[in-house]
This record gives sequence, structure tokens and C-alpha cells, in this order.
Amino acid sequence: MTDKKTEKLPMCDREAARLLQIQMQTGNHRKAGDVFLTALFLGAIFVFAILFWILPDRAMSETENRSLAQAPKVTVERILDGKFTADIAEYMADQFPARDFFVNLKALSETALGRGGNNGILFGTGETLVTREDLPSIDNMKTNLSAIAAFSAHCESLGIPVTTAVAGRTADVLDHTLPGYYGSVYSDRLWATLSTEAEAVGVDLLNLRDPLRARAKAGEYVYYRTDHHWTTLGAYYGYAAIAEAMGDTAAPLSDFSRETVSESFYGTTWSTAGASWIDPDTMEFFRFEGDEAYVTSILDAGSERSFPGFYDTDYLLKKDKYSTFIGGNSALVTVTESGGEDRETLLLFKDSFAHAVVPFLARQYDLVIVDLRYYKQAPAALIDEYGVEAVLFLYNVDSLTASASQRLLMASLE
Repeated sequence: MTDKKTEKLPMCDREAARLLQIQMQTGNHRKAGDVFLTALFLGAIFVFAILFWILPDRAMSETENRSLAQAPKVTVERILDGKFTADIAEYMADQFPARDFFVNLKALSETALGRGGNNGILFGTGETLVTREDLPSIDNMKTNLSAIAAFSAHCESLGIPVTTAVAGRTADVLDHTLPGYYGSVYSDRLWATLSTEAEAVGVDLLNLRDPLRARAKAGEYVYYRTDHHWTTLGAYYGYAAIAEAMGDTAAPLSDFSRETVSESFYGTTWSTAGASWIDPDTMEFFRFEGDEAYVTSILDAGSERSFPGFYDTDYLLKKDKYSTFIGGNSALVTVTESGGEDRETLLLFKDSFAHAVVPFLARQYDLVIVDLRYYKQAPAALIDEYGVEAVLFLYNVDSLTASASQRLLMASLE
């Protein structure tokens, strides 16, 4: 639309005037839209701020399977050294309203952008979630292997045989599911270093990665898709290789009845990835006649308890279903056959990978199970206390690089 004054202007000026008039007419509409979006944004901040303060703090995230940060203590010292600022930031992130929803939303956005993962978890083929492990600590590995070597030499001087077995991570065993750009270079490099360092300190290493990887590539369900552990079938194959290395005969698969105890198991990698669309894993027990006649005893100070068999089935009702095996992580656990004849006692140093192997080992040995991440006494004293006749170290390779907790073995010999 033009007025009489505009009609008297040259053609180019008339066009400029027309565009200016359109901008003026639409400017008010855009301004109203900007005001609305700003108000909406500020309103959202206000609502979430109110919810943050009125909603009770959560102690645990079932989705992420971890404890959540609680309100930090305010002190002048913590404010001055910056610790309070870091703690309050962690507290606000952990207690943010609708946190689980936003964690899942972030995972979806990362997937939509084609980044192939979220929060350090790679999205592999077949809905496989794989922890990204690029830079393991070789120094920790050397410290741990040296400690194992020293303890092994002590045991062998007493006539006690020692076996050291190392299982692979998901990235090692299910490497065929990894995105093409990732490959297996990090895995191959780590295992080559592990072999070299073990040989250098005199540790005869049983590699459980290779046989499990071969079975995984053949299509067997040996590692969970949503968790960093091997399945019960994978644990059986690990046990069979360990039994052979120890000079024993493994019980055949036909000796066990496979009982599906959960079809809704979501593990640690699922919790970290926030990939809510991934289907759950299936968990099994490998049962054998008389397995309820065994007794599992947790001997941690302040939390001593016992239960029949190898499974704390209360955990099947929780998110952390893998803790069904021998009741989860504890410093010291024993497994004995109730009313059975005297058997050899095996001292098992382990991480959580060994939990699913315990029912197989217990068919032949009474077990004294030690987790050096939590056990803080002298491990060597257990040899005499329990009359130990064989020793097994069973770890996932990540445990040898993540911390140097095995150095307690050396301290116990001094």
C-alpha cells in the first residue's frame, strides 16, 4: 500500500519506502514474539528454580545406578579454597529437577547429530553400549602386576599354586560392534602391553579376552549389551579356561540348567549413556543339583550376613541386578558347602567380573573371596587363617589400569 507522497517519489525510492513500511508493520509483531520468548525463558528458569528448592533431594539415581551429590557444608575454608564452588555445582547438577529426562534428551540429541555416543559410551551395532577407554594407566598396570608377582612368589614358596586370569572389557570382546572410526587399535595396544609387562615381572597370564572374543564373533551371548560385565554364559567359558589352567576339569555345560531370572536388566553402560530406547538384557543363573546347600557369607565389619546358595535374589527387584551374584561388592566373602566333606580352599582376589564365576568355582573349592578395593588388612594372613591351598587372581583388565589397589599385596609381605 502507498500514499500520495510516496507516489511522487522516483521508482527506486518508492520501492525502498515500501520495504521500510513493511518492516515497520512487522516489527511490532517480531517484538511481541521476542518478548514472549524472553518471558517464556525467564519463566522456565523461575519454575525450575522453585522446583529445585521445594523438591526433596534424592540420595540415589536408579537410572544412573549411583549416589547423587548432597548439599555441601558451607565453611569459610571451603569457600576460600574453591571446594565449595565445585561441590555446589555438582550438587545442583545432580539434584536438577527432571534430571533423568534431560539426560535422555541429551543422548537423543547426540544420536541425532551423528556423534555415535554419549557421556563416554559408544553406540555400537545391535544396541550394544561400549565404554570408551582410550588412555588406560600403564603405571597402575605395572604396579599391580609387580604386586601380584611378589604375592605369587610368596605363595609358591609355601607350595601354593597361583593362577592369574584377566578378562577383557566390552570394547575388547565386542570390538566387532564398535563404530568403524573407532576400531580395535586401543584394545590391541593395551593387551600387547599387558602381555609384555606381565612377562617382565614373571606373571604367567591367562588371557580370557581372546576365547571370549571368538565366541562373541560367532554370535554367542557372552557379554551384556547394556553392562560392562560378561553374561553367565561368558562367565562359564571364563571358568572353563581357568579350570584348565589350574589343572582341573571343568564341569560340562550339560551339567547346568539355565534359569532366566530377569528379562529387564539394564546395566552400568546403559545408566551412563542415558539411552532409554535401548532394549534390556536377559540375565540367567546356571543352576546345578544341590547348589542351595552352599552358604555365602559376607564378612565385612558392620554388615555381616549369610544366605543360602550364591544368589541374593532381593537384587532382582532392584536396578542393580548384577549384585544378585554373591550380594555385590564386598571386602571379604566366603562360600562353603554346608555339611559337605572337607575340600580344598581357594583364595580368590577379584573384581566384580568374578562374581558370576563363583558358582562354578564353588563346585570344587571352598572360597575365600577378597576385593582389595575395600579390604584393608594384610591379605597374606588369610593363607594361614583359612588354610588356603590355591590362589586365583581374576580381574577385568580395566581393574589393573584404573587403580593400584593390588599394591596392598606387597605391603602384607613386609
